Amino acid sequence: MLRTFERCVFLTFLLTATVCAGATPNHMESIAVSPDGKFIAVTYEKNHTRFIYKIAVDSGIASRLTDAKTGEESSPSFSADGKQIAYSYWPGKGEHFRIVIQNIDGSNSHTWSPSDADDFRPLFSPDTKTIIFARSRYYGNYSPIASPSYHAWDFYAANLDGTNMRQLTRESFYMVSAASVSSDGKNMAVVTEGLDTPEQIAIYSLDHPEKPAQSLRPHVPRGADPKNPIFNCPNYMPDGKSILFMAATNGRHGYDYDVYRLDLGTGAVDRLTNGNGYATDLRVFADGKTAAFLKWRSDWRSTPVESSLYLLDVQTHTATSLKVTGLD
Repeated sequence: MLRTFERCVFLTFLLTATVCAGATPNHMESIAVSPDGKFIAVTYEKNHTRFIYKIAVDSGIASRLTDAKTGEESSPSFSADGKQIAYSYWPGKGEHFRIVIQNIDGSNSHTWSPSDADDFRPLFSPDTKTIIFARSRYYGNYSPIASPSYHAWDFYAANLDGTNMRQLTRESFYMVSAASVSSDGKNMAVVTEGLDTPEQIAIYSLDHPEKPAQSLRPHVPRGADPKNPIFNCPNYMPDGKSILFMAATNGRHGYDYDVYRLDLGTGAVDRLTNGNGYATDLRVFADGKTAAFLKWRSDWRSTPVESSLYLLDVQTHTATSLKVTGLD
């Protein structure tokens, strides 16, 4: 069974290369929530195309948020004022993934200059002056029995026009999750894994990001691997005092990827869902009252092939499926 990061890389990137033989059913992945909580952006894959849609939370009706006709889009992110989106874009064979920023209405779309690396998972700073993103400098495998994946990860920041590019971390991680920035813009939470170090939730000060200010490995009951716990999708809560994250536990039919809340001051952990099965892409709404995530259905080979969107009431711990229409 693949570990969390390997499967997240599979879902986010390697589906474009059709890792498993045969057709891949249409599915949603890599979601984001608008600041006003009215829309959820998703990457939707259909017939080997991957474009970004927005889904109205009150109705579940989806519509295209971008207008590209070729290439593949992923990892959308809303600016704090709700006026812009950023996402990763792959023009096609022989090209690298690039960051694109545009207005919500599709105007003023601009792509950063090419480089010799692949740029993913853009995230606006709370003041909307900076983009923080993950960069991979190696696509391949370190073992002949492993599938090729993106590796040699670090985080960078730049102005919205791509100028003033600066490197935040210099650890060349084996794998990383999407990052979350605290509402005051001072800290970044991300799950990291090194070639010789296990997964951890790392908290970085964006003023001094050279090394993590905190390295956390919270205990969850019935963890999938007590010595090497599996974490993903850290999200700062609005007060900056706790984070929501996903962790793998031993379930009835394989691993369950449930949602937990971690108090950064005390280390206390609360479980918010139970028995999710394979789930990904946890995102917290700006008010902290609701979270969204994807649950996946697997085929006979235990490969995740179809996703459903769920809304989680953080206070009552109630998860409800949101029926989505209009994806085409």
